[in-house]
Amino acid sequence: MSSYDDPRWYERPEAGETFAPAPDEQSNPAPAANTNIIQQKDSTNRASPDKKPRLDRIFKQVVVTTAFVIIAFLAGWFSHQLITGTSFIPSNQSQSYANLIQQTWNIVDQNYVDRKAVNYQQMSYQAIRAILNVLNDTGHTRFLTPQDVQAENQQLSGTVVGIGVYLQQDAQTKQLIITSTIPAAPAENAGLKRGDIIVAVNGVDTVGKDISTVSSLIQGPAGTSISVTVNRPSTNQTLTFTMMREEIKVPTVILHYIAESHIAHIQITQFSDGASNQLKNALTQARKLGAKQIILDLRDNPGGYLQEAINVASDFIGHGNVLLEQDSSGRRTPQPVNGHPIDTTTPMVVLVNNNTASAAEIVAGALQDNHRAIIIGTKTFGTGTVLDKFDLSDGSAILLGTSEWLTPNGHFIRNQGITPNIEVKLSQNVNPLAPNDENQGNMTLQQILSSGDTQLVAAIKYLESNAGVSYQPALSAA
Repeated sequence: MSSYDDPRWYERPEAGETFAPAPDEQSNPAPAANTNIIQQKDSTNRASPDKKPRLDRIFKQVVVTTAFVIIAFLAGWFSHQLITGTSFIPSNQSQSYANLIQQTWNIVDQNYVDRKAVNYQQMSYQAIRAILNVLNDTGHTRFLTPQDVQAENQQLSGTVVGIGVYLQQDAQTKQLIITSTIPAAPAENAGLKRGDIIVAVNGVDTVGKDISTVSSLIQGPAGTSISVTVNRPSTNQTLTFTMMREEIKVPTVILHYIAESHIAHIQITQFSDGASNQLKNALTQARKLGAKQIILDLRDNPGGYLQEAINVASDFIGHGNVLLEQDSSGRRTPQPVNGHPIDTTTPMVVLVNNNTASAAEIVAGALQDNHRAIIIGTKTFGTGTVLDKFDLSDGSAILLGTSEWLTPNGHFIRNQGITPNIEVKLSQNVNPLAPNDENQGNMTLQQILSSGDTQLVAAIKYLESNAGVSYQPALSAA
């Protein structure tokens, strides 16, 4: 964080307000800094003539200190200009309420009776979280601890250390469900299966805990042992599996070719580093297998890098915009396709659900507005901000929405989501059928149609009955 962004630079006394030194500073005054400079200047003006040597010494200290503060401020301000390219002046209201935070900190620090309970790190972290929560950028703008930063970077790099499972938390029951396992990863080799409900990790009860907490229990150094206890609804059993953690290269794009219908079912699990290159390889492989139609599955895709989303959309769109970015002043900047399309004609359906978010919504919106594909499923999550990462001094970070994004036609996504052209709901007791599941089960077309995945079935039937049609007016289905 630059000096200009440090709240201490915003300290200004309100009318009639003075800043008193801390109790220990009253007996041992510290060198002048920030607002104390004003107080020292006032004291020198009130001094008597017979203290001139002392006045000279104080005056020199004030000059040196003032110069230091000015230099530090200008250096911080200048570095801020280099980083942001703009000049930001906090309002009086901003300054006033920023002071409240510092005042509260000082009051607690100096006066709270139970000193063992004063945890400075948690005071900072909880304050930051509270500030960001007020912004109502649900599920997007957020605070990352140093451990979260490491995990986020690892995940978006496409490599993780763990057991190789995808988790989803049921919004109502809070159950943590394994939606799929990564091929040849420890979880699959040990016998964990899609649909298993995690109830304990290394003997620690996980019922009711969120995904982040359970993921931190699962993660650990490569080569260490871990036990996972699950409930298996299909057999009504409680089972415990023991395995070793490994470094796993997570496939971002997974292909299953439905030979009977010449359909390539392609899933993008998230827009991590290299997702667009993996998609190019999948499209090439699908073409060699004889694919004549595409189902792009973005269900449960949480998003990822903006540039990967632009590149993926550009694989299917020859001309036009992928999105519009709007800043805090309302200025809109188009983000065009990259000009290197791979397939702009193959009939295509995009599957989405309420867990399709962020970069995945960008791709769905771009393909819909550019009449390249129809969207089938349910309304998406509604994450409409583009995040910038701001590193903090202890290794933590803030992911902050610095601009909003709109679809090429100007549709706001934040809190609204992408509305499918054909709405198809999935039964609560049915999980989306992923290409990985189809590959592992060597599933035929008939098995897929009988799977209970009504959204995937609707996509297959649409393509079979609308060959050559890439866009239809909005429809709905029960």
